[in-house]
Amino acid sequence: MEYAEAVEQAPPGWRHFTIEDVARLPEAVWRHEMARIPDGEPGERIIRALFWTLVYHLEPEKWDQLARHEPIHPDLIHALPSGVDIALDVGAGSGRLTQQLVTRSRRVVAVEPSAGLRAILTRRLPAVSAVAGWAESLPLEDGCSHLTAASGAFGPDPPVLAELRRVTAPGGMIALISPESPEWFEAEGWLRITAPPLQAPHHPAWLDEFFGPLDPPHELVTMRVDA
Repeated sequence: MEYAEAVEQAPPGWRHFTIEDVARLPEAVWRHEMARIPDGEPGERIIRALFWTLVYHLEPEKWDQLARHEPIHPDLIHALPSGVDIALDVGAGSGRLTQQLVTRSRRVVAVEPSAGLRAILTRRLPAVSAVAGWAESLPLEDGCSHLTAASGAFGPDPPVLAELRRVTAPGGMIALISPESPEWFEAEGWLRITAPPLQAPHHPAWLDEFFGPLDPPHELVTMRVDA
């Protein structure tokens, strides 16, 4: 998501954080995120732009609660291939999509930059190989994955899409659930599946107050990598 867009779309919970919280981010994360902040930006705009980063790295339990109450539409899961050798979940969070990939592949690798979210995922899914890494520089070999997937993490970002293609084996599938700008992917030839919206299950009121109205993922775009 572009910086200005992230500022404008920050959920209400951005007020929970302060500029001092930005300084508490792990050093590598701070450097990575601040590289996209224009010089001279006021603190409020920086906090708004980094809302999701602050949640992922400083309060991962909040993200886990959100993900648990925003289940992926089952039609999207059924549209994914099954019986694959290796599946990759990029930006895996606490494992919402990962747990589905476990049932559809012989081995799952989850890439997630947040140490807190990786810890939750590892406790929940100990058979999954969880590794630290950024989507634009995946710490994986070329063509290692037969199903490369992500949920609610990416849009039409050329460096990220190039990495997803690089790590996907010829004939394999890239699958993005709830991507930003799904119409862009459709125009570029990706297969787009839109399932009927699901109502979020009963959940604590604070989730809506913090993150805004819950919206379980119901959109999928897929592409086969040329053999």
